[in-house]
Amino acid sequence: MKKHTYRAKKVNDVNWTQLKEKLAGGTAVLAVDVAKEKQYALLSTADNRVSELWHWNHPDQTRDVLTGLESLACLVTVVMESTGTYGDALRYQFRRLGFAVDQISAKRVFDAKEIYDGVPSLHDAKSVSVITRLYREGLTSSWRESNDDERNLDALRREYDLHQSHYQRNQNRLEAYLSRHWPELTYLLALDSVTLESLLIEYGSPERIAGQAKEAGRKLRTWSKNQLKEDKIERILHSAAVTVGQPCLDAERRYLQALAEEMRHSRQQRAHAKQALEAIVSADAGLTELSRCIGLVTTAVLLSCRLDPRHYANARSLQKALGLNLKEKSSGRYQGRLKLTKRGCALARRYLYFAALRLIKNDPVVKAWYLAKADARFKNKTVIAVMRKLAKALWYLGQGERFEARKLFTVAA
Repeated sequence: MKKHTYRAKKVNDVNWTQLKEKLAGGTAVLAVDVAKEKQYALLSTADNRVSELWHWNHPDQTRDVLTGLESLACLVTVVMESTGTYGDALRYQFRRLGFAVDQISAKRVFDAKEIYDGVPSLHDAKSVSVITRLYREGLTSSWRESNDDERNLDALRREYDLHQSHYQRNQNRLEAYLSRHWPELTYLLALDSVTLESLLIEYGSPERIAGQAKEAGRKLRTWSKNQLKEDKIERILHSAAVTVGQPCLDAERRYLQALAEEMRHSRQQRAHAKQALEAIVSADAGLTELSRCIGLVTTAVLLSCRLDPRHYANARSLQKALGLNLKEKSSGRYQGRLKLTKRGCALARRYLYFAALRLIKNDPVVKAWYLAKADARFKNKTVIAVMRKLAKALWYLGQGERFEARKLFTVAA
């Protein structure tokens, strides 16, 4: 096979006037390999009369590239991989210039790396050549931009996840530190207890609580809104006085207070973001059945990931978009195990997994089906089976139908 080389020039060396003359107002394809800084692009025509490969530094030289492309005065279709956010600014500028923008799966580009030149390597300059070939073969699709409502929902979901992850990490840190200084406390108050937060923010260490036991007891009643029983308050105060934990230094006490303060902040901000997400979903009457089945937040996550069941042609297409369809690798006598493709949004699958667990716990029909099918060695496999059925059900719920477990799960009478 003939060796294929990929030589890219600097964008400053591109002769835009000469390119304009060659294109003569025709059509061209611009394949872009997106990176954080060094971008590669290949401008070509269908007959390869024009094939110009160059690279530039983003964002410093991006204006020069845009000015040059605009000067060509021809119809340009831009093809980009659908990965990350590094290409969003470029895509916005291409749209502003009136260029059509197509997207290509990064996985498809990776899988095609050996097809055209027989070499199993992939680098930036080669990627744009592969992207161009795949576009010529009709393997790209028009890039649908998110509207303002979708962008708003996505930002709120990201804010919710941000505070949720911060809260969980600090809660884990707090649990570890309390096991050193006050191990008895976690058996008396839950780690997500608002009362525990307030107690640690106010006092920080068991020594300070023991030294102000009467005041601490009064405040515990206030923080718990009189929900803590007197005997539990007494046990908390007693454990602070006789704890087997290592005494806190001043710096360690301040660290415990800081952890509790951060947990409070994350919890409050998470609650605000959650309320905003739930309000958006609740306002849409078409999502009533969907949110009743999987919850308001999970419904909001699906919408923010552009997985609105109402936008799919059938249940199988939604299941595929969620990455819950099956793949097989078999050859001859070898029959490979069926596995999930896990394509698409992993976050949506994570929330749907927890929705499936809630369904198993709360719905008697689903629970009976799960218990009949579950293998003690592979319990998670049965949860995934519930997930796959639930994914199909979401499409019907998006059409306004009510969730009926017996339509999905066959249970012996």
